[in-house]
Amino acid sequence: MNTPTRCLITLAFTATLATPVQAAAPEVPSVIDQFIAKLFPKAMHYFWVINNAQIEAKRELIVDFNAFVTDTSKGQKNIENRYLLIIMDGKILAAQHIPLNSNVDCGKDEEV
Repeated sequence: MNTPTRCLITLAFTATLATPVQAAAPEVPSVIDQFIAKLFPKAMHYFWVINNAQIEAKRELIVDFNAFVTDTSKGQKNIENRYLLIIMDGKILAAQHIPLNSNVDCGKDEEV
């Protein structure tokens, strides 16, 4: 194998390794962003961290996440909240505010 071919293969392999891997469905980050923006319309800054996610059915995802918000309506106070969302077809089907330190099982439902 000549040097240009070897360089081309190395470059292609390196580019493949550098390709980002998507951890969630493409609509999930925007759904969470819209959810937080609706809850805190006067937020100066926010970010969120997914604690756990579970695919319940082919089109249904349960997401447990913490949201950190700097809310100007509360005197630029930093607020931390935790939520469970059920996302179906890229839309929020249900949302629940949960205590920060609670144990949450996002596992699949068991039929009784």
